[in-house]
Amino acid sequence: MNFSTDRDLLAIEPAVFEDVPFAAQRRVSVVDGVVSGTTLTSNSADFVSAQVDAGAVLLISGIAHEVLTRVDANTLTVSLPRPHKTDAGIPGGDGSSLEVTVQTFSPQAELIHDGLLRLLGIDPDDPDSVLDESAIISQSLMARLEALGTLEVVYSGAASLIGDNDTLLMKAGEYRRRFRQACAGARVSLDTDGDGVVDERLSLGTIRFSRA
Repeated sequence: MNFSTDRDLLAIEPAVFEDVPFAAQRRVSVVDGVVSGTTLTSNSADFVSAQVDAGAVLLISGIAHEVLTRVDANTLTVSLPRPHKTDAGIPGGDGSSLEVTVQTFSPQAELIHDGLLRLLGIDPDDPDSVLDESAIISQSLMARLEALGTLEVVYSGAASLIGDNDTLLMKAGEYRRRFRQACAGARVSLDTDGDGVVDERLSLGTIRFSRA
């Protein structure tokens, strides 16, 4: 399971779902959305089978919202982007017959997730590995690192799909720089024996990054 959610990407780069929708995986697309306060319903959507849950991002008539909770297969609690995850939901305005699209960059995040684990000495493919990702205590730190790395991959991939694009290339370069800078200053706390106590702090700044 990824450390970050699409909501984490939205918090860092509010335009990402508008900039490069073609680089995302589409999970829901309906035109019968009904919004009342922070409640969204759609009779034609199946949010359960589409795996839309808290932390997902959806566009309602082109405006990005975050999913706070999934109530049932046809109902979500949604909000305009909040400054903090603990803030109350922010209504975006009532309406009916609304276009609702849910897209995700989780496949790109999985690539960064795997890379970060390996940098920490955790090999997801080795059943005999001494450590697994449950040893990581610094969950919020890892979520931020993963989100920054994902944004770099998303914008780089989008630029490669459509050819040279100054805006996409600029954002890709900026998120590459921010990802490396964040990793350079990161100290990740690990619980190596499962007792809930920090046993080791690994500095990612000691690891050199190279682009393949």
